[in-house]
Amino acid sequence: MSLKAAADKFQKFCSVFKNEADCFPILFELKWPDGFRCPRCSHSHFYLISTRRIPLYECRSCHAQSSLIAGTIMEGSRTPIHRWFQAIFLHAQPRCINARQLSEAIHVTYKTAWLICHKIRHAMTSRESTRLLSGIVRVSDSIYSKRLTPSFDWHKQEQPLLVGASDDGNSTLGPIVIKLQSKAPLKDKYDCPDTAPFIREHIHPDVAENTIVTRRYGRNMNKELAWMGYNVTWWIGRTFLGIGPKHLQAYLDQFCYYYNRSRSTLYVQLLADCINSSRITYNELTKSDSRSRSNRLTRTPRQHSIKLA
Repeated sequence: MSLKAAADKFQKFCSVFKNEADCFPILFELKWPDGFRCPRCSHSHFYLISTRRIPLYECRSCHAQSSLIAGTIMEGSRTPIHRWFQAIFLHAQPRCINARQLSEAIHVTYKTAWLICHKIRHAMTSRESTRLLSGIVRVSDSIYSKRLTPSFDWHKQEQPLLVGASDDGNSTLGPIVIKLQSKAPLKDKYDCPDTAPFIREHIHPDVAENTIVTRRYGRNMNKELAWMGYNVTWWIGRTFLGIGPKHLQAYLDQFCYYYNRSRSTLYVQLLADCINSSRITYNELTKSDSRSRSNRLTRTPRQHSIKLA
C-alpha cells in the first residue's frame, strides 16, 4: 500500500472516530460481549453515570462502579480514547509505525506516543504468551542483527534467538514463537542455546518429546527458521532503526503477533486484545524507579518520520 493510500485510509478512520463518545459503544461491546457484567458480583443490570468524561457503570446489586477503560491498557491514561483507537489502528497497518511517526499522526508528545506504543506492544506480548506450539514442531537457533565478521566472539549488537514453529505438514510454517536468549552460557556465537526450557514453556506437552531441533547452519538446517533472525532484523531495522537488548523481546513478540494473524482482521483482534490486557505502568515497562525518569524520551529521534496525518 502506498503512503498516500495509507494516509487516506487513516483519515477515513479518523472521520468515524472523531471524539471519545464515538468509541464508547465499541468499548462496551468488546469489554462485555454478552452484556454488562459487574466485575464484583457478575450482576447484569447497571445505572449509567454520564457526568464523567468517561461514563461509569454502577451495578444495581452491589453498587460497584466500573469504567469502560478499567482493566485495559488505557486505564489511568489522560490521552483521549479516540487517540488510542487511532494508535491501535496504525499499529494494525501493514507498514506498522514507530513512536516518532505516531506522535505526529495523532498529535501527542513523543513521550506519550512512546508509552502508547509500548502498552500496545504489551497487549501483543500478553496475547502471545498463551500460545503453545502443537502438531509437528521445529526449533532452530538464529541470530538477531547478525554481523559478518571472522571472529567467534559476539558483536555487541548480535543477540542469540531460539525460533519455534508449527509445521502444517506441507513444509510451510504455521504459528511461530521467537525468544531472546542469554549470551552468558554460550562459548561463542556458534554455540547453541539450551532448547529444553524453550520446549517446556512454548510447546504443548503432548508433542514436546517429538520436537525437531536443528541448527542455523549445516546440512540439516531449516532455512525458514534459521533465517527468521534476518527477517526480524530487517523488519525492526526498517521500522524502528534497530533495537537494543533491553526491549528487544517485546519487539520480537510484536513481530510474531503480526506473523501469526491475518492482516484483514488485525485491527479488530488488536483492539480486543488491548481491551482485554491488563494495565501496565511506565515504571513496569522500563523496570525503573519512579524517581529516576529517563531523559531518553526527550531527545529528538534521528529517524525520518512518515507523516500519516
